[in-house]
Amino acid sequence: MNSVQYFSAIKLGYIYKRMLKPVLFKFDPEFVHDRFTNVGVILGSNPITRGITSFYLKYSNKILEQEVLGIQFKNPVGLSAGFDKNAQLLKIIPSVGFGHMEVGSVTAESYEGNEKPRLRRLPKSKALVVYYGLKNIGVDKIIERLKKIRHNDFKFSVSIAKTNCLKTALEDAGIEDYAISLEKLSKANLGDFYTINISCPNTFGGEPFTTPKLLNKLLVRLDRVKHNKPVFIKMPINLEWKDFNDLLVVASKHNVQGVIIGNLTKARDPKLILDKLPEDQKGGISGLPTQKLCNDLIKKTYANYKDRFIIVGVGGIFSAEDAYEKIKLGASLLQMITGMIFEGPQVIGSINRGLAKLIAKDGYKNISEAIGSYHK
Repeated sequence: MNSVQYFSAIKLGYIYKRMLKPVLFKFDPEFVHDRFTNVGVILGSNPITRGITSFYLKYSNKILEQEVLGIQFKNPVGLSAGFDKNAQLLKIIPSVGFGHMEVGSVTAESYEGNEKPRLRRLPKSKALVVYYGLKNIGVDKIIERLKKIRHNDFKFSVSIAKTNCLKTALEDAGIEDYAISLEKLSKANLGDFYTINISCPNTFGGEPFTTPKLLNKLLVRLDRVKHNKPVFIKMPINLEWKDFNDLLVVASKHNVQGVIIGNLTKARDPKLILDKLPEDQKGGISGLPTQKLCNDLIKKTYANYKDRFIIVGVGGIFSAEDAYEKIKLGASLLQMITGMIFEGPQVIGSINRGLAKLIAKDGYKNISEAIGSYHK
């Protein structure tokens, strides 16, 4: 990113926050998300619009490049699962500046989603209330869509969950639902790694696989699926360390290479939730209220499992400083959504630019040297 790009990014951020966001935030957030998805599909449809998007938004620097589990990443900042539920944006997301992204979560059967409204902004809290309930078109249609896309060197994962229906609330049916999706994706050889989402709070049956016994049963079944991709688990964050660690102990005994810390919070902490919420408001909360919960769990996980799990840090990333905090605590990679919605799409490039400066300032030649530096 040269000086022209840098000042253009600053200008875009100003325009988004001062002019565009105040207008967008007057509309239903799901309506806005769907419109932005449509714009993203159009921008990703040809090399000219992709190139223009890259010029204004993308930042590259060798100091941010690293190899993780045999996969080369251009930068650590990824798009979390939940934004591109149906693999519509893979062509444009690299131009926005992300170093990787997660498609889904996908399930064995399609699901239209929970009742509307299922997305709510909390401006004072810098957060979203999410109640989609794993809305997606199903693994078969997503596979067909992914087969038509040339991925080049951009890395993406597929988040796998169980179909949100009454049948999969039964543990055996739920386990088989995960296995069906993983088997189909692995057979199609799609994705650079897989994520097993055990922690979506907005589904039939809740989160049954966040207990050691049932997580073990799920992973025993998934271990039987033949593939050559790394596997991550999307972790819940409303657990005490002892209970969280019990899940890590189970995961460490299976074909699991990493953990994503973490998912939405169910807590309604009045110190963090500054907006007024209806008592019957359903859904998990993303953004700033998850930041400390996730950071504490990242720190403890790295301290106890440094050589066993790669950590993807998620939750409350709005700036380069937020991102760097997670890296120093032990995260090798990052993911975000809410920060982009509140700050604007130019924030991805700004975070990467800031990360490069912070890493160099601390005397590191590469981001890999900074990972877990709080523990050294």
